[in-house]
Amino acid sequence: MTLAALRTQAAPRAKRVRDVFFAMLFATAGLIVARTAAGIAADTGLGLGWQLGLGVVGYTLAIALLARLGNTDPLTTLAEATGCLAALVYNLLRTAAALLALLGVLFAAVAGAFGHAVTT
Repeated sequence: MTLAALRTQAAPRAKRVRDVFFAMLFATAGLIVARTAAGIAADTGLGLGWQLGLGVVGYTLAIALLARLGNTDPLTTLAEATGCLAALVYNLLRTAAALLALLGVLFAAVAGAFGHAVTT
């Protein structure tokens, strides 16, 4: 296989990794701004609705500003960043559920090993 063929195969993967990296970077920056805005709203005594609203506005504006600085479409960037966060949370919840099931099976096995034998 030639170097050009390897580049052709690796190019879509490299682009996907780059896109996900930048989406997560933008999402992280948006979450930092959202948390700061919500914290300021909480410190000033505003209600939970205002805190959530200002957090969402801060998240959206931070990603839009970074997208403009990166010369990309702000709406597409916002959708990609939010989609990456949703996928991250979904996979973390799946992993936690799998670990919980594994711990349940492990507990049942250990309890069964040290428990009394069932008589019939």
